[in-house]
Amino acid sequence: MRILVTGGHGFLGGHIARALRDAGHDVVVLGRADGDLTEDGVADRLVAEHAPDAVVHLAAVMPDDERLAQNAPITAQVAAACRARGIRLYHASSTAVHADRTPYADSKRASEEAATGATVLRFHYPYGPGQRRGAIPTMLRQALAGEDVVVYRGWQRSFCFAGDAAAAVVLIVERALGGAWEVGRDDDLRPLADVARLACAAAGADPGLIRVVDPPPGPEPVLDAFNASPLRALGWEPAVELEDGVRLTLAWVASAPA
Repeated sequence: MRILVTGGHGFLGGHIARALRDAGHDVVVLGRADGDLTEDGVADRLVAEHAPDAVVHLAAVMPDDERLAQNAPITAQVAAACRARGIRLYHASSTAVHADRTPYADSKRASEEAATGATVLRFHYPYGPGQRRGAIPTMLRQALAGEDVVVYRGWQRSFCFAGDAAAAVVLIVERALGGAWEVGRDDDLRPLADVARLACAAAGADPGLIRVVDPPPGPEPVLDAFNASPLRALGWEPAVELEDGVRLTLAWVASAPA
């Protein structure tokens, strides 16, 4: 298949584009240099120009960016371009849509509504090489710098290596599946303090750097009901355990430009 990947130069987009290529697909990666998807007509032009069989839409504004309101309009334009040509759309979202009450989660809920007719991919705490934000790369950078590694007391996560998440996307795309899919792990829940200890061990840092603090007011942003069973029913199983994934991520963090 010829597959167009918007946001394909980003963290998760890069892993997904690589996995699709490794599976034998003709992948076209789009980034900001190819056109501003916030502008009217750009998404339509790009879809028409590349004539894909499917589009995986990952281009989005990330948390703490004042442009979060752009996520839904961008998705609406990509979805309209796909509908006009009968092209299947796979829209990247987040399990944050279920419980979080943050501007980012709000933008992803609005984006799902804008992605009319799309298959929705709700990612659950992906991490790995290429990730500049997020708990694991932040812990690794702090450990390498000899800084306090700050974690919230009582918080837990089941992280999923980005390569494993990308393999799940390949399965869903190749089988042309519709609906909403939760993409991630539900079998390896770890306290963040334990993850911080893994980060310090990988970086050769003193675990005494770990500082456990009280979380901010409000509910913890974790989805207790996350269920990877439908994904596993497709034959998907994670291949990279957290200990190995942290080491792989460290190699990238240590070599990445600041």
